[in-house]
Amino acid sequence: MYIAQFAQGLEPLDITHDHFVEDAIQTARDLGGEVSPSIRCQSRNLLINGLRLHVLDWGEPSNPTLVLLHGGAVTCRTWGPFCAMLADRYRLIAVDMRGHGDSEWPRDGDADHNLMANDLAKLLTAMELDKPIVVGHSVGGMLLMRVMLKSPELLGSAVLVDVGPKTAYNGWKARKEVTEPSRLYNELEEYVQRNAPRLKRSEEHMRRNARHEFMQRMDGQYQLKYDPRHPMGGPDEKTMPGLPTLEQMAAYQGRCLVVRGGNSWFLAADDAVEFAETLPRGELTTVPNCEHMVYIENTVGLATVIDSYVNSLETITGAIA
Repeated sequence: MYIAQFAQGLEPLDITHDHFVEDAIQTARDLGGEVSPSIRCQSRNLLINGLRLHVLDWGEPSNPTLVLLHGGAVTCRTWGPFCAMLADRYRLIAVDMRGHGDSEWPRDGDADHNLMANDLAKLLTAMELDKPIVVGHSVGGMLLMRVMLKSPELLGSAVLVDVGPKTAYNGWKARKEVTEPSRLYNELEEYVQRNAPRLKRSEEHMRRNARHEFMQRMDGQYQLKYDPRHPMGGPDEKTMPGLPTLEQMAAYQGRCLVVRGGNSWFLAADDAVEFAETLPRGELTTVPNCEHMVYIENTVGLATVIDSYVNSLETITGAIA
């Protein structure tokens, strides 16, 4: 049973006044972000590669477009406070990847990252987005790197948040909190107490978050809206198989911002510098006071960095040319 409200068919559902948007706005304000009093948000579904993929569509369609890709084991709703801070000046399309959030789980459990990158390319085309800026965090960034090489014509610019061709994930067993995405909870308060200190959020913020990141099973237990068959680190403990190499990424000719969490355990500082310098039009910036989960741990910092970057781009016409 899903707790959060979302569109049930192909007709968009206006959730502007839903408690999810209210919670996102309140958390954004609590974190020190500026939020417009009037924010538009729709829940939408698209049929992509035989699956129903869900997106949240914030802001006005006439504004410059940002497409947001979450990391593993979280959802498009994780971007909620970030979107609340920027929805007055951008259209923000937060995507639920297959097997995550309110998107459909593949019946065969197929979560191959090349296929998931193809999902993204087809979604950008289906929504008729004219060269949007695409922002990918962690696994979302790994998918975005594939699109940067295979379908660069779809992108206006790319922003890779705490991810690159080289990560500290290589040959390393993920920490316990990463490898237990399918953990079940008898009460949502268990999740709040477990994760508030780790994600540097207040318990009240985590309670709001839990209302939208979980579904309740028939046995009454709560599970993150995440298909546990999705391989967080690949079957052989290496960074996602097929991830583009540093040398391959050098072929991308578009503008790209690499964003590193100041205290990241996932993307080493030297690797971030090397990656940005390898990209022909790469830039590097650091968001302080956060580790890997940048958009949760320092939402205001990331919103400020991306807003500044978009304003630095040469052409803004509802999308970036």
